[in-house]
Amino acid sequence: KLLKNDTFPKSIITMTAIDLLPSLLHHLSGTYRDPQRVIRDAENLLRSPLGRHLRPTTEPLILDDGTSTPPVLMLGGTLPMTYRGQTYNIPIDIYLPPAYPLRPPTVFVRPVSTMAIKENHRHVGLDGRVYLPYLSEWRPGTHELTELAVWMSSLFGSDPPCYAKRTAATSAASSVGSGSGGGNPPSYSQASTTSSQHSSYGASYGASNGTSATSAAAMNQQNNRQSESEEERRRRQAIEKEIAEANLAAEAARRAAEEEARIEAEQTRLRQEHEQTVSKMRVMAASKAEFKIQALFSQYREEMKVELKDQKLLERGKETIERLLKEGEEKKAMLEKDGKQVDGMIEELEEWLASVDASNESEEDKKSEEIDGNCAKVDLLALPADTHSAQMLELSAEIATIDDCIYYLDQSLVRGGITLDVFMKEVRKLSKRQFLAKAHLMKIARIKSRV
Repeated sequence: KLLKNDTFPKSIITMTAIDLLPSLLHHLSGTYRDPQRVIRDAENLLRSPLGRHLRPTTEPLILDDGTSTPPVLMLGGTLPMTYRGQTYNIPIDIYLPPAYPLRPPTVFVRPVSTMAIKENHRHVGLDGRVYLPYLSEWRPGTHELTELAVWMSSLFGSDPPCYAKRTAATSAASSVGSGSGGGNPPSYSQASTTSSQHSSYGASYGASNGTSATSAAAMNQQNNRQSESEEERRRRQAIEKEIAEANLAAEAARRAAEEEARIEAEQTRLRQEHEQTVSKMRVMAASKAEFKIQALFSQYREEMKVELKDQKLLERGKETIERLLKEGEEKKAMLEKDGKQVDGMIEELEEWLASVDASNESEEDKKSEEIDGNCAKVDLLALPADTHSAQMLELSAEIATIDDCIYYLDQSLVRGGITLDVFMKEVRKLSKRQFLAKAHLMKIARIKSRV
C-alpha cells in the first residue's frame, strides 16, 4: 500500500507557502544567478494541483562525492499520483542546485518508516534519487518544475517506486488464512492408509472370536478371507481410480478457474492502465496547455503594452502637428494683415514724399527767384520741411557753434588771454551742452527714421 491523500493532512501545506519564497531567496542571496526565474518556477509549481502539498525551505544538497553545497531552495512534501483508480501521495524532496536553471533539479523520494523503496526500479535508486529522461534532457529555455512534476506523477502512477512494509500481524494473518482455506483433495496414500487400518482392525476382531470353529470352517474362513482380500484389492483399485479422476478433474477445474481469474485480472489491469494513461495524458495536456496559454498571454500582453505606448506617441505627435498647423495658419493670417498694413503705409509714404518733393520744388523756385532778385537772406538758404527737421537744423547749428567757441577759447589760452582754470571750467560747460545737443539730435534722427 502507498500513502493515500488522508495520510498527509492539507494543514501541512499552508497558504503562506508562496509568500515564503521571497524571504527564502533573500537569505540565499548570491546563491542563484537568476533568482527571478527560481521564484517564478517555484510559484508555478506551488500553484499547480500537483504542488499544493509542497512547502519551500532551505537545506544543503549532498552531492554524489559526499560533499555538500551551501543551503539551497528545497521544495519538500508529497506528490499525488493515480494508481489503479485511487490517488496516493509519494513523499519527495526537490532541490534546486546553485546552477539552476542551467542545471536540472535534484529529486529524492523520501519514504516514511512504514514504506520501502522498490528494488530495481527503472527511475528511482535505492538511495531515493530520481532518474528521468526529462532530467537528463534538461534545457533551461523549455524545461521547468511544473512539467517535471507531471512527468513524475505519470511515471510513478504506472510503476510506483514505494511499497508498504509487511508487518508481523499481517504475516500471521496471511499464514492462518492460507491454512484454513480449501486446498487440493487428499492424495490416494492418505485414503489407502485409513482403509487398511480399518480392515486390519476388523480381521483381528474376527480371529479373536473364532477359536471354537473346526478346521473346515477355518479353511472356509481362509478362502473367504482370500476372496475378501481380492475384493478389497479390486475395490481399492476402483477407489484409487476414482480419486485419481477426481484429482484430475479438480486440478483441471482449478486451472480453469485460475486462468479465468488471470484473464479477468489482466483485462482489469489493462483497463485500469488505459484509464490511468488517459487521465495522465489529460493532466499532462491540460498542464501543457495551461503553460502555453500563460506564455502566450504574457507575450500578447507585452505586445499590447508596446502597441498602446506607440499609439499614445502617435496621438501625441498628431496633436503637436495639428497645433503647429493651427499656429502656422494664425501666423500666416497675421503676416497677410501686416503686409496689407505695410502696403498702405508705403502708399501713404509715397504720397507724402510726392507732396514734399512738390513743396521742395516750389520752395526752390522761390529761392531761385529771390537769389535772382538779390533779395535772398542767409537764414532762408536752408528751410526745414517739418518740425523735426527744424529741430535738427537748430541742434546742428548749436553743435557747430560750440565747436567754434571751444576753438577760440583754446586760441585765447595759447595767447595768455585766460588762465587754465577758466579754460577748463568753460570747456566743461560747453562740452556738457554739446553732448546733450548731440544726444537730442540722435534721438530726433531715430524717431524720424521710424516715420
